[in-house]
Amino acid sequence: MQALTTDTDGGVVDALLEQTARFCAREVDARAIDAAAQIPSAVLEGLGALGLFGVTLPEAHGGAGLSLADACRVVEVLARFDRSVAVSVGLHLGLGTRGLVRYGTPAQHARWLPALASGACVAAFSTTEPGAGSDLSALRTTATEDGERLRVSGEKSYVTNGAFAGLFTVAVSTPGLGGAQRGQSLLLVEPTDAGFAVQREEHKLGLKGSSTTGLLFDDATLPRDRLLGEPGQGARMLQHILSWGRTLMSAGCCGGAAFAIDKALAHTAQRTQFGRPLAALDVVQERLARLRARHFAMEALVMATAAQADDDALATHSLAAKVFCSEGAGFVADEALQLHGALGFIEDTGLALVVRDVRVTRIFEGANDVLLTHLGQSELLRLATKPVDAGAPALDRALADFARALHDTHRLRIFRAPRLLHALGAATQWVMASRAATARAHHTMQPTHLALAQLVEQEARSAVSRAAAVTADAAVFQQALGLERLGVTP
Repeated sequence: MQALTTDTDGGVVDALLEQTARFCAREVDARAIDAAAQIPSAVLEGLGALGLFGVTLPEAHGGAGLSLADACRVVEVLARFDRSVAVSVGLHLGLGTRGLVRYGTPAQHARWLPALASGACVAAFSTTEPGAGSDLSALRTTATEDGERLRVSGEKSYVTNGAFAGLFTVAVSTPGLGGAQRGQSLLLVEPTDAGFAVQREEHKLGLKGSSTTGLLFDDATLPRDRLLGEPGQGARMLQHILSWGRTLMSAGCCGGAAFAIDKALAHTAQRTQFGRPLAALDVVQERLARLRARHFAMEALVMATAAQADDDALATHSLAAKVFCSEGAGFVADEALQLHGALGFIEDTGLALVVRDVRVTRIFEGANDVLLTHLGQSELLRLATKPVDAGAPALDRALADFARALHDTHRLRIFRAPRLLHALGAATQWVMASRAATARAHHTMQPTHLALAQLVEQEARSAVSRAAAVTADAAVFQQALGLERLGVTP
């Protein structure tokens, strides 16, 4: 399948992608990486030699200075060959370095960016803690002032690139720092800092080649110049950093789905049943078409997201892209496996590995259920300030009607009803994906693209209808679960 495309790279990125694909075809063995639970150092060095660790870093410090959209294309190609490799590079380009690039001082840039751009130093990022996942306000790792230094104590979990990172961007609670009583700040941490330790590797279902560790701050001491950006303003900076990270992760989901679809297309074309190739059966044709439509919308939404320059628009689009693409990758991988029959359950096809690899994308960088609730709230607020007019597309009007009905029924109580916000968010992601797919199809005017966009719109209409049907009172679910017998107070 064709990779993600942009209109502004002048061929430079296309050449880089061709080199990347040739390197991966020659050097990256996904099954061997999975079995060893480690990416070979030669692969990481080769990626560095290609310049992939510096794709989005400034040219002044040895990077390529390319856009988020270009970085998405790189990650998507890597994910077609191995998701662990894609995650390691994508994390570095997004969550790992974006905060430093955007909020770092000239001195911080000069100190770390050259090594990060070359791949001599790989970046990691950490917010999650044993008691704080999607709720960033619950951070317990704390940094306090001690003269001209900062004293840090706490524990972090599930840190990608943790075992070999040379620089960590870490979100911590900093009460009182910068005048914010409950503020959060970002710190730059090196593996050799006193009182800081990287903990053991986690044993995972998938993405086994990607390093995932914990971090321990045991009364660690850091110089004050390790603060990144304004003290106490970590939550604001995290919105931008997470938006980049989620967009790049979404691109990786596109690559994993593309691999699965290519496998399904090849298998159904050569596998014969009932005297005909599977691909000649109408039920198989429909399933393949829906897989291609889902992937088409995933790619379109990633590119539409990467094109957003405004932070608020990028944040909203990245929420939708992260959920839509992670759930889409899971759906596509599972369907591709099913189309292989028993063969799909065998590791040799590579599909079992993809199924395992993409599963976690619905969890990390924000659990999907939490993000859908945020997306629903964002859509309500957007429609309150910019109502949809009568001339808008029918799908946009249907979504607006659903949102208006929720608001009219519940008023301000709607913002304390996460189940209903979740339903609105689920519909919103499909409408945004359909909008992006339609725009992409109308840009290319290719008959295949127009047909794929039409299928996406049909799915989006169904998603809005399903969301609007979520009317049962929460008490019904509580009674069905027998919460009182479980000793749970709703």
